[in-house]
Amino acid sequence: MKTIELLCGDLTTGATNTLFEKTEEQGVNTAKLLTGSSLNLNGEIVEEQLTTIRIKEGKNIQRFQLQEGDVVLLAKGNSIRAAYVTAKVANLNVIASANFILLRPNKDALVGEVLVAYLNSTSGQNKLNAISTGAAIQNVSLSNLKKLEIELPALDKQHEISELFHASNQAYKSTIKLAVQQKKVANACINQLMKGAA
Repeated sequence: MKTIELLCGDLTTGATNTLFEKTEEQGVNTAKLLTGSSLNLNGEIVEEQLTTIRIKEGKNIQRFQLQEGDVVLLAKGNSIRAAYVTAKVANLNVIASANFILLRPNKDALVGEVLVAYLNSTSGQNKLNAISTGAAIQNVSLSNLKKLEIELPALDKQHEISELFHASNQAYKSTIKLAVQQKKVANACINQLMKGAA
């Protein structure tokens, strides 16, 4: 059993809104903001749900910027959950909002997808619930998260879990896409048949 603090080289809370303001325009001093609605239930960040923001003059956001391999934990709200930062998301210049804890795994000890899979699993959720405070709105503090202990398989097994994590998400997306397509076809057929009945 190892603590999150030992497994992650860097742990920080997200940026407060004193550092930025929301904007519709893309520009020199703009970035994307990660909010709770940007995370899906599969441990992924949904790019279309990221908000455009302008960084306020003289503010440094470097420590809040997401890098490939990072794990973000939505630490405040009704649904505490984690997501993995892919290279694609990292290239969008995304910063985490104050509702998040940003974890940077030590690559020689922990694979990010494994941490996401664990935190979103039933046992991970139980552990997060045990360390969260607040009756109506849950809140996991950075200090409590650092002390959280997890049991990890060897690195080669972690890499297998990582591949399975991505393959499973890809299969899920393909299935949803197919179901949406079938629904459209069925609706078009129904409409056609309804017209024929007139």
